[in-house]
Amino acid sequence: MGQLPGRRQQLADQHALDEQRRHHALAAARARYQDECAAREAEAAQHNASLDQLMTNLSYGAVDAVQEYVGIVLANSVYPEDFTVEHESEFDPGTAELALRVLIPGPDKIPTIKSYKYVKASDEITPMALSQKDSKDRYAGIVHQVALRTLHEIFEADRRGLVQSISLEVGTETINPATGKETYIPFAAVGAPRDAFSEIDLSAVVPAATLEHLGAAVSKNPLGLVPANGSGVRRS
Repeated sequence: MGQLPGRRQQLADQHALDEQRRHHALAAARARYQDECAAREAEAAQHNASLDQLMTNLSYGAVDAVQEYVGIVLANSVYPEDFTVEHESEFDPGTAELALRVLIPGPDKIPTIKSYKYVKASDEITPMALSQKDSKDRYAGIVHQVALRTLHEIFEADRRGLVQSISLEVGTETINPATGKETYIPFAAVGAPRDAFSEIDLSAVVPAATLEHLGAAVSKNPLGLVPANGSGVRRS
């Protein structure tokens, strides 16, 4: 019995120590949280300030701002994960024309499987390859659709009308079998004025016909890496 007061005091001291540690840990956690909140707020403020500056520069038609905005628009363009698309652009304020090059994967990067077939005799699933014609049509369709999609995304996002025309090329980079060096091959080239493009209803078009309507130069066989002849394509 005589040990109980001492035992109670030990427990009370331990409890007081645990509470002190708990308060210190809580204070440290609160300090970390406040620091994290401050960092997030500072980052958000910096981002908003940069965005405000970009919008201000856009209102003046600053070249760097237009090109940055175009880059943001195209960076947000979502393609399949295994279909990498790259863009290079340059804005001319004198003509309000955007020169834009779009790089797409070469024909060797595009799947050539049409379907899969189950073979009962071997209990295997075997791939069925596309015919040469279907492969050619598929890759040509990719070129045409990427061209129209890119034109649409830029004109649609540019509500200020800073870009009045787009000089667009769609092509790929590949190894030249004759030289062994990387070379660029254009598959489509088109000059599209904003007013002419805005009259097109993209929900009801055949991309190849639309490019022809816009006066585009288009490769007759992009699958075979045949370049388009864009020498006669209109430039603003």
